[in-house]
Amino acid sequence: METEADRLAHEAREQREHDAAEAARQRAVEAARLMRETAEKAAADRAAALDAYEAQHAAVHAAAIAVVNIKVLIPLVLDRAANNYNRWRSLFLVVLGKYALMDHVLANVVHADRPAWVQMDCTVLTWIYGTIHGDLQQSTILRNPNARTAWKFLENEFLGQRESRALLLSVEFRTAKQGVSSIHEFCCLLETMAATLSDFGDPIGDRTLVLTLLRGLSDKFWPMVTNLKMRQPFPTFEEACTLLLLEEIDIDDIAAGNDAPPPPAPSALVAAPRTPSGGSGQGHSSGHGGHSRGSSQS
Repeated sequence: METEADRLAHEAREQREHDAAEAARQRAVEAARLMRETAEKAAADRAAALDAYEAQHAAVHAAAIAVVNIKVLIPLVLDRAANNYNRWRSLFLVVLGKYALMDHVLANVVHADRPAWVQMDCTVLTWIYGTIHGDLQQSTILRNPNARTAWKFLENEFLGQRESRALLLSVEFRTAKQGVSSIHEFCCLLETMAATLSDFGDPIGDRTLVLTLLRGLSDKFWPMVTNLKMRQPFPTFEEACTLLLLEEIDIDDIAAGNDAPPPPAPSALVAAPRTPSGGSGQGHSSGHGGHSRGSSQS
């Protein structure tokens, strides 16, 4: 049977539990209020920072909007067949940096509630559409993207499936041949392939790049290949390209000299004898000569 002391102890315990629960609730309410105020302050700070940023870059953003033909600033078209993603990306980022718009493709933050941000994002997206091949453009438009998602889609198109693409490109790189290309074109091709392999996580060393260049040269450069292989120290890729360009100029000059027609023979500077009317030049010359000899003898 419960005694008075037990009842009082039970009530005291219940009161303590109630007080503890109420204190916990109050702390939760206070924490929620602080979190809400912190979030509101952070949002206000972000809005203020964005206002300041937009005001600071209003002139340069207006200049970006005024760009009518983006191909003047990015004079190439991104194309799967050309495999020119690295060049396109580098040029595009330079232009975005010039107009303070790199965050639109490199950051995941979206400010869809800010008209100025949306306007600039549409500007960047327009530039992307204007510098990619038609099939890429169609595939990108179907995703109804903003600038960031379009950028990520194109990045995945060229750099996705890294292992299989790296394997295929590695085979193409190591078996590349000059063919009818000039030295400049062949060197640019190897540099582009090496840069892409580096993006795939398979970097190509400078020595390997030089050896691949020498292995792929046409037959007319074989003497130069032997010379370059024996150089100490071993040439860098830039040095090898420069030396081969000079060799190509010499070879082309020699070929042009062999193909040129022989110069015309010099014309004889002999004056034809004058012929008087009514007589032959030969008879006149003989008579005149005899008369002179006769005069000399007299």
